[in-house]
Amino acid sequence: MIEEVLNKAAAVELFESEAILLGQSDVVPFYRAIELFGEEAARFLDENAFIDGYVNCGVDWNGMGACSVERPFTSYLYKFGFLKVVTEHNYLRVIKAHKESEGGHILDRYSEERNRRLEEREAEEERKREERKAKRAAAKAAREAAEKGERNK
Repeated sequence: MIEEVLNKAAAVELFESEAILLGQSDVVPFYRAIELFGEEAARFLDENAFIDGYVNCGVDWNGMGACSVERPFTSYLYKFGFLKVVTEHNYLRVIKAHKESEGGHILDRYSEERNRRLEEREAEEERKREERKAKRAAAKAAREAAEKGERNK
């Protein structure tokens, strides 16, 4: 099973070395992608490989067979779909490395501070909006009272 992150050239090279011809396209069967990338690939494909999914049927993957004992159905990835599996694999590795790294801890501290500042700024802006709203309501009430006083004269 592949543990390291792959750049695009390595991912394309891996696709090309694992690809087989089905129909008119080079493809990697789902089972082989799962053997290469483990259960995370199975979960990713289960959650994302469907018609109009992130891993889009007909674009990123397809299937062949008639869903019968004589000719069972099998799913396979086109190059674009395979690269999406690699991207998910890389993402999970990067997140893990981030959590374990000193740089990740520093970045998290700065992100938390930035979020705190944004929340304070939003709270201050909300306070100012409420203050302006109250001033408009007071001005309107004063105008209406003045108009009522003029009518009562």
